[in-house]
Amino acid sequence: MKKRVLVIGCGTIVAADLNMALKNNDEFEIWGSSIYKNHGIYVYKNYIDDIPSMNDKNFIKVLNSKIEEYDFKYLIPTHEDMILFLQANKDKINATIISSNYDTSLLCRYKTKTYERMKEYDFVPKVYKKEEVKEYPVFVKKDDDQGARHAHKVENKEELDLYTKEDNMIICEYLPGEEVTVDCFTNKNRELIFCNPREADRMLAGIDVHSRRIPLTDEIKYIANSLNKEINFRGNWFFQIKKDINKKFKLLEISTRLAGAFSLSRGLDVNLPLFALKDFDGQDVNITYNDTNIEADKEFFGKYNIDVKYNEVYIDYETCFKNVDPLLMMYLYQCINKNIEIKLLTQNKAKAMAFFKENKISNELFNQIIELNRTNIKNILKKNSIFVSNDIELKNSIRVNEKKYYCFDSNIVEALIDWRN
Repeated sequence: MKKRVLVIGCGTIVAADLNMALKNNDEFEIWGSSIYKNHGIYVYKNYIDDIPSMNDKNFIKVLNSKIEEYDFKYLIPTHEDMILFLQANKDKINATIISSNYDTSLLCRYKTKTYERMKEYDFVPKVYKKEEVKEYPVFVKKDDDQGARHAHKVENKEELDLYTKEDNMIICEYLPGEEVTVDCFTNKNRELIFCNPREADRMLAGIDVHSRRIPLTDEIKYIANSLNKEINFRGNWFFQIKKDINKKFKLLEISTRLAGAFSLSRGLDVNLPLFALKDFDGQDVNITYNDTNIEADKEFFGKYNIDVKYNEVYIDYETCFKNVDPLLMMYLYQCINKNIEIKLLTQNKAKAMAFFKENKISNELFNQIIELNRTNIKNILKKNSIFVSNDIELKNSIRVNEKKYYCFDSNIVEALIDWRN
């Protein structure tokens, strides 16, 4: 029987990539949870949305009831604050938390604690008291935040006064050079067995939406090994570094969760979430990967929940098969998985068969192949069915005469694809 895993906070980009990494796994069955309905419901086939916020006094009680009800063995939190809360209360929670321990997570959540622990190393940035700032620019950021939130380049004393009014702000040397994120994995024996640096060329909402792998230099490797030596990591973690005026990397921050663009590593055939689960499951993890250049680009991609119920799909061969459309083929195979019949409508069956043979598409994909004149198409359709065609006039005439037929262009079948896995 598969071991069940609950992703807490499953509406994030990280959680969507987690689902892609773990779906259909032979060992682990992935579930998602959110405190309210969000994007996770379009991604996770197994979804729970009635666990309260961690600030709710009943959070642990409800979480444990879900752990017992669904037999969850492991929890994967997707945010630093949730990691801290779960690790602080781990003795009260009846499942294993897939993250570094509380002391490590606390140390990494606060930059001042991180810098204090690593102060003997020359890659730690200079930190100033307000009265010590004599030259500008400097950089002001919040002690317990992540990424670019509450972070400001400060050019003069007036700006310094403004941006240090808020609590928990720290003042650091300004680092003008390139910024790099390094995805890491430390096993149960405290061995750093994976280290993958990447540079972000474009950011959106704090996420690297375009990232590319860069070489693992001796300098980056030294920083990674030093952090791993001094701090008790386990599983996935990452750190961010930025070059100073002398082109030397300085440490920005560390986190004990998966990074927003960890999927770049997955493109090298490194399944970081799966390796973490195996490690916490007591298994030995060995990581090899495709050592090559890779770039990743993210975009907003629509996932739909459309109120259309049907058990038959009719495909217009003449307008939908000018070439082989991967999205359309994906939809057709989804229909097969859901036991929905697929019927091909064509004016020339022999021509259609020749096309399928040439493009290695089995005619067994279709439950029925019907040869007919285009003017007769609307007479053969059954109610509560889908008609896929790029013939706008034909679809308009069908909708006017009978509203129980649902018509879609072949390039709009994405609205019918169920992404939940």
